Amino acid sequence: MKKIFLILTIAAFITSCNEDYLDASLANTVTDDDIAKLAEESPEALLTVASSFDAGTVNNLRTFGVSGSTGHYDYGQKSIDMVMDLMSNDMINDGNGWWYDDYYKFIGRGLDRTETVIIWNFYYEIIKGANQTISLIGGLEEAQLTDDLNYVLARSKVIRGFAYLQLIQIYQKGQPALSDAGIPIVDPTADLINGPGFGRLTVGEVYTQIEKDFTEGYDALDGYSRDDKTSINQDITAGFLARYYLLIGENDKAVTFAQQAQNAGSLVGGQTILDGFQSIANPEWIWGADLDEDKSSYYASFFAHIQAYSPVFFANNGYTPGYTGQLGHHKTVDKRLYSAISDTDTRKQWFGPDNGFIFGGSEDQIYNYKFYDDTFFEADYVYMRVAEMYLIEAEAKANLGDAGGAAQALYNLVSTRDAEYSKSSATGTALMEEIRLHRRIELWGEGFGLLDMKRWNVGLTRVYEGSNHPNVTASYFDLIAGDKSFTFQIPEDEINTNDAISSGDQNP
Repeated sequence: MKKIFLILTIAAFITSCNEDYLDASLANTVTDDDIAKLAEESPEALLTVASSFDAGTVNNLRTFGVSGSTGHYDYGQKSIDMVMDLMSNDMINDGNGWWYDDYYKFIGRGLDRTETVIIWNFYYEIIKGANQTISLIGGLEEAQLTDDLNYVLARSKVIRGFAYLQLIQIYQKGQPALSDAGIPIVDPTADLINGPGFGRLTVGEVYTQIEKDFTEGYDALDGYSRDDKTSINQDITAGFLARYYLLIGENDKAVTFAQQAQNAGSLVGGQTILDGFQSIANPEWIWGADLDEDKSSYYASFFAHIQAYSPVFFANNGYTPGYTGQLGHHKTVDKRLYSAISDTDTRKQWFGPDNGFIFGGSEDQIYNYKFYDDTFFEADYVYMRVAEMYLIEAEAKANLGDAGGAAQALYNLVSTRDAEYSKSSATGTALMEEIRLHRRIELWGEGFGLLDMKRWNVGLTRVYEGSNHPNVTASYFDLIAGDKSFTFQIPEDEINTNDAISSGDQNP
């Protein structure tokens, strides 16, 4: 793919370690023999380079402008998470305008839109970064791979698998046939500057690559102990495998890996889940980004677009910072979802009417109190929580016909949120609807809304009696299940510059 450049900076790193290897010019070619020699004579130096590539790729998940845009909605994974919820039934873009409006209107999916470019380029940048590491050390002999190098290689495969998993769900319809057109898979050893582009493989071929990346990474991470929750280990990889197997319908495997991933954290109850979802120290978080002043992208950040009210910051400064708190461009909650939450459920407090401190608040909206930041945009980002794994276990067991097991998995989660919740006695469709409801409540704002709707074959319904979706022609509409609007189009620039993809390969 011509747009996806693999620009190895290994030459500069190696030169800094030993000038005998290479001239400092990045124009020089780094060969497999060079890397093998470095692995033999200075494995520590090679590990430093590989680890730097690996860390840079993971850091890009929370970095501003990775896709090449300067828009304040180009800040990584959490921005795309917000998009996936804004295009679902459960999140509202209240106060039309500004960065996310075109996603909410479903026009951001169009081939000529910056919005689809951001998503496409972001994930292929993640893939490029992972491929840098894989091409750097993936060709070494087994005897040359230390445990630490193996761990770096494994983590790179997992993060690449994650990017492909996101892309196939966003750029293909829900429940696709294995023979349907998927996405390009980029060979890490290819000449991406002068070589040919990469075309769309089938969905089945993409699934095979995703599973290969995850399973190889999972096996190689056995025994790896991470320093903190920003790093991917075997339990996090199990979480990815649980997501993947639930998507493709291999429910027994989804259960197995979800149960393993549950071991990476612990469910907490009571007021702990009302902490603003701002600290990676929360026991329920199992993978995330640990932000501080130096890592913050300030107004181009998740909390700038999501928080309606920050109790601590407001008390100290008299306002809540961000597009929401200062301009009133709120991400609010669909009334149907809010009404479906039991009054005894602590999660009801994640949402609610204007508390008197909402900038530009209105009586008909249900505001977000789930996410808030005590600081000036230094709150951490959550990528994976243990609660999701209980929901995967419950849904997968329900798919397998194990109603008792599904109800127990659901109870294990919901009982920590609602002390009066009783284990469900429902079966079949009724049980599945209960599981789906709690998934929508629990994971609101965490990036699963649209992807779940596509997976469940659910339509978009904004027009109903008492709806709090803005009655604006451009966004006040319904879409039937499976509508083409749920699937993003490949960016026009990609088609124009990639000789392996033509306009005939475009999504409708």
